Amino acid sequence: MADGGADGDVVDGRGGGRAPLPSGASSSIGGNGPGGSAATPGSSSHSGTGGQGSAKGGGGDSTSDAAVSPPDAVPVSLVGLFRFSTTGDAALMAVGTVAAAGHGAMLPIFSILFGDIITSGGAGTQSGDAARLLDEMETLALKLLGLSVLAAVLAFLQVFCWSLAATQQGARIRSRYVESLFRQDAAWYDAQDSGELTARVASDVDIMTLGMGPKVGYATQYFSSFVTGLSVAFAYGWALTLVIVAVVPVLAVAGAAYAKVMAGASLAAQTDYAKAGGVAAEVLGLIRTVAAFGSEAQEAARYEGHLRSAAATAKRRAVLAGATMALTFFTLLNSYALAFWVGNRLVRRGDMLPGDVLTVFFCVLIGAMGIGQVQPSVAALNAARGCAPRIFEIIDRASAIDPLEDAAGEVLEASLVRGDLSLVDVDFTYPTRPDDLILQQLSLSVSRGQTLALVGTSGCGKSTAIQLLERLYDPSASSGAILLDGVDVRTLNVRWLRGTIGYVSQMPTLFSLSIRDNIALGAGVTVDVDSASGRRTIRVATVTEEDVVEAAKTANAHCFISRLPDGYDTMLGARGALLSGGQKQRVALARALVRRPSILLLDEATSALDSASERAVQVGLRRAAHGRTSVVIAHRLSTICDADVIAVMGQGGRVVERGTHAELMALPGGTYRHLVQLQSVIKETKAQRAARKAARAALDSSGGEAEATSSSTVLDAPTDDDDAVVAAGAPAVSSGAEAGEPPLPVDKGVFFRALRANAREWPHILLGTICAFVSGAAWPVFAVVLSKLLILLSDSSEAADDDVNVYCIAIVVVSTCQALGQWGQIALLGVAGEQLTLKLRARSFRKMLRFEVSYFDKPAHSVGALGVRLATESTKVRGLTGDAAGTLLMAVGAVGVGVVLGLTACWQVALSVLALMPAVALNGYLEVVVMSGTDAQSQAWFARAGRVASEAVDNIRTVTILGAQQFFLDKYNAELAGPVARGRRGAMWTGVGFGFSEACMYLSFALAFWFGARLTVRGVCSFEDTLWSTQAIFFGMMMIGQAAVTAPDLSGSLVAATNIFRLLDRPSAIDPLAPSGDRPTPVQGAVACTDVGFAYPTRPDIRVLRGLSAAVAAGKSLALVGESGCGKSTVVALVLRFYDVNDGSVGLDGLDVRAWDVTHLRSQLALVSQEPDLFSLSVRDNIAFGFPSSDDGTVATEGQVEAAARLAAAHEFIVDLPDGYDTHVGERGTRLSGGQRQRICLARALVRSPRCLLLDEATSALDSVAERAVQAALDAAVAARARTTIMIAHRLSTVRAADVIAVVDEGVVVEAGSHEELLAAGGAYLKLVQNQAMDT
Repeated sequence: MADGGADGDVVDGRGGGRAPLPSGASSSIGGNGPGGSAATPGSSSHSGTGGQGSAKGGGGDSTSDAAVSPPDAVPVSLVGLFRFSTTGDAALMAVGTVAAAGHGAMLPIFSILFGDIITSGGAGTQSGDAARLLDEMETLALKLLGLSVLAAVLAFLQVFCWSLAATQQGARIRSRYVESLFRQDAAWYDAQDSGELTARVASDVDIMTLGMGPKVGYATQYFSSFVTGLSVAFAYGWALTLVIVAVVPVLAVAGAAYAKVMAGASLAAQTDYAKAGGVAAEVLGLIRTVAAFGSEAQEAARYEGHLRSAAATAKRRAVLAGATMALTFFTLLNSYALAFWVGNRLVRRGDMLPGDVLTVFFCVLIGAMGIGQVQPSVAALNAARGCAPRIFEIIDRASAIDPLEDAAGEVLEASLVRGDLSLVDVDFTYPTRPDDLILQQLSLSVSRGQTLALVGTSGCGKSTAIQLLERLYDPSASSGAILLDGVDVRTLNVRWLRGTIGYVSQMPTLFSLSIRDNIALGAGVTVDVDSASGRRTIRVATVTEEDVVEAAKTANAHCFISRLPDGYDTMLGARGALLSGGQKQRVALARALVRRPSILLLDEATSALDSASERAVQVGLRRAAHGRTSVVIAHRLSTICDADVIAVMGQGGRVVERGTHAELMALPGGTYRHLVQLQSVIKETKAQRAARKAARAALDSSGGEAEATSSSTVLDAPTDDDDAVVAAGAPAVSSGAEAGEPPLPVDKGVFFRALRANAREWPHILLGTICAFVSGAAWPVFAVVLSKLLILLSDSSEAADDDVNVYCIAIVVVSTCQALGQWGQIALLGVAGEQLTLKLRARSFRKMLRFEVSYFDKPAHSVGALGVRLATESTKVRGLTGDAAGTLLMAVGAVGVGVVLGLTACWQVALSVLALMPAVALNGYLEVVVMSGTDAQSQAWFARAGRVASEAVDNIRTVTILGAQQFFLDKYNAELAGPVARGRRGAMWTGVGFGFSEACMYLSFALAFWFGARLTVRGVCSFEDTLWSTQAIFFGMMMIGQAAVTAPDLSGSLVAATNIFRLLDRPSAIDPLAPSGDRPTPVQGAVACTDVGFAYPTRPDIRVLRGLSAAVAAGKSLALVGESGCGKSTVVALVLRFYDVNDGSVGLDGLDVRAWDVTHLRSQLALVSQEPDLFSLSVRDNIAFGFPSSDDGTVATEGQVEAAARLAAAHEFIVDLPDGYDTHVGERGTRLSGGQRQRICLARALVRSPRCLLLDEATSALDSVAERAVQAALDAAVAARARTTIMIAHRLSTVRAADVIAVVDEGVVVEAGSHEELLAAGGAYLKLVQNQAMDT
């Protein structure tokens, strides 16, 4: 995602509490910018769910991880990480680096000034020279004032430049990554999981952007502090410096361990989250299948399994990170004790001044802390370097067949292209199945103006031959050739080649665009050659309104499009969900024809059309094919009778018969003749056949205007895998809220609700809260001890010497408490935060699965948008009870104790310092507000960009065939422009806030010591009291600055929590998991629709069913026939209770389905949909998927799976697969042919032994032989179990044996009866049958 602004599973630079510097030295001491401090180490987040369905073809294996580097991949170099920076980016990074280096040097300079304050204050107190003390303090205050201005400017430039550079590079990497996905060949996609591919944009690129931004500036700042601090320390006192430097190796080892733990755990967790994202994308993409089979609970459990693995890794990381940071700060604080003990000895010997001791001490610790504080930034940087190989590998991959390379290959002169096609001795195996020979010595040819029809049983290689002509794959050099006009297509430019071909696939895919834009996507290409350079450019040809309308008329689509509310401007959902299967197929035909191709490739292009529409389309296609070469695949043989050549293919990819229809029908016992006879619906006399042929000839000569007289004006249901339906003209809404929800980015009380959601982890939260408070309170207590030591260094008495030893021991005690608190804060709250992430992610996914199907019909709820939400929102909420919460609690402890101690010592100085704090707090608040709005808007933009990428990659085969890669890439980049612009403004405000905080802290120092000196002169407070008060308050207030660092995370957490809780609060109109409704037993299976009126929720003004009544008795069969779009599939959807009727009722066994328990209702039904999609599992698991889920975990046995496969006539081909029932089918079953997929889907339905079978074009992709075998098996299964069957079919030979056939038109049943009764009636059914009669 994503797209979508997912946080990566990395440390975000907000590290653990740090040892405060002189007087707390402000939040700037740790470099607290957004993400810059080390206040709460272990801050991390995860991503990976987003995801989207796949777009593989030709037999892929979705289990392959070839798309991404393994978790132990070698990270890229630091320079390599920024390989996509422009000159402007490089300039920003250079300025940001210089500013960060200067900013880091501010702390050692401050230590020098602070040492002078201690020397002057101690000397002034000892001598009693009030005028001198006041004068020196005023001078030092002016120096601090100048330092504050310089620090503010440098801090602003540091954060702004690095933030802006990272935002721009992140967008560029996203764009290049998506572009590279568009370049890849089909063979590569066959081995990938496209859900993971698009999830990488929402996860890995975000991790990279996080590590390439301000974190690099903070690392530079801390390193500069290290170098400058040690240099100053050696200059002021080399002996003491060497003593203190002894702790640096310990810090370095701890830092290295911390970085290694965090980077390794991040990569491991990302792998698990990517797998979870793939599951979510697949399940949401096939939500209708999941709902129909009542598999919501088991799919949620599969998703949660990956989440638990990732959460376990993250929890271990939190514990180790806490231990590492506790060790770091325990070492740092104890070095204070050692330094003051040694420094006391040096001062008393006269080798150093008290102020020099302090300067050396703090400069060394600043350097040492720089090493400690750089750890979170380095961890983020290493995580970015670790994720980069997975992204760069795809960006750098050279595609074997690159569709975007204009210069590669030959382009034939358009006027000379004839369109002669030949396959010469072609052998072919899919790269993912090298041992499975699909085509064997296949030779075919067709000349310009001719039509070649390929027929044969499912799985014989027909579609493979078409894909080779499209050059989706290439045979090896020694395995034959595919020729266009005698030229090997491997030598031709692939974009130009595809631009000359019009292709309609077996399962046509449309996009979330208007109908006009969907058709225009089929535009051809034009070739331009620069006369000067000879450079060739291939661009999309212009498509006019007239071209679109003409193509639609040819495809018999113009009339139904014109009747839509917005006509050609009607917006479609994903995969064209607004339209019925037949209507989608006609729009896809128009899309193929609009380019006026030289070659037409039609793979079952009219399988979803009713007979009348098919006949009209065939007439249009014959007109369109005039002068063009056509290659047609069809199982409905009435569509290819007029082909010039019919090639019958057998198993093994060989041609077994070849000839015209008449020639092949004349062959006694021929394969083709047998297939035709199997599809015969009625027997005709010679006179009847002559009359029918004459009527058909008259229709053909009329131009195919059959649709103009059609009365069907309604739209049919979305098919199984359509994941969004768009109401005509309905505006899209953001992914964060549905229409009608308040536009506010954050709801009231969302923080406390997140705490309640984490209630079961209250022991962790309670102990973590106490530890965080102790960790914060330790700093002002330490400040008091430090103040006392600073005064004692100026006291030469023996008592003072003894007191130094006592206070050094006190530091050891404080350091122990702080270390224990630090570990508890990071580890315990980190574990609680990870558990919250797990809960909310799992609950969000489960909640999505409980929604009614119409929820997924909305554009804001597409697979891409929901995947981005799962990948990002739950991850961000963890900050409310994890890292960000720990920082806030630590700040509460530090501020509370600090203020109390400060007021106790000298309330006047304390109040003067506190006077500036409202400005700091206001700045933090404004930053939260600004970042909340920025984050909400960016999430919406990234979600839209994610939808574009996921839709294109999910349907990459269609995008590739159309040559529409540049269209979707431009659309994706346009969506990215919003987050980039918003990111620029965010970088500006974040930089201003960071600089302001820095300036306020230095100004606070100046004010405190100037005012304290005046109070000392007047005798109101002693210098010791002033030092005590300022130190206690500054060490406490420093934590406010560090808490403000979490503003970007906190704002994102609040927005994400609001979106999640709105999702969880949304009631489901039809909840499949709610234990409500009746559960009658036994179930007979009688179905009745009574006066049903219905309109889809997304288009309430369009009535699909208008008083439809139909019934089928238990154990009987009902067939619904009629023109495409008349409402047949809608009836099935209502029986399954995907939707509720508006009028009338749908009942099962006399009880309205609305009164049934939803799960129990669907357990009695089994659906085989028009577009048979399978899950990315084995054949066995896909069949077992249909087995009814049970509370005791009972699953289908091996015998039950095999019995269902035999019933569906699938067992024989399954056992012939490489791994039999264990063969992985690929995403959506793309490793199998269409007919094989359909038989697996039939087996999946039969394994649940339903009382009622719902077959929506369940055999449309089968050849005649397989269809007859399956039909016989179904008849036997129905008869044996007295099973009710409701079937929808356009191929009427499959419904002739139905007990009742109902002809549907305009959403009502116009006639009903048996096959013989309806033929005798001579009405609408007879016309449908006559349209399918074969000319034998």
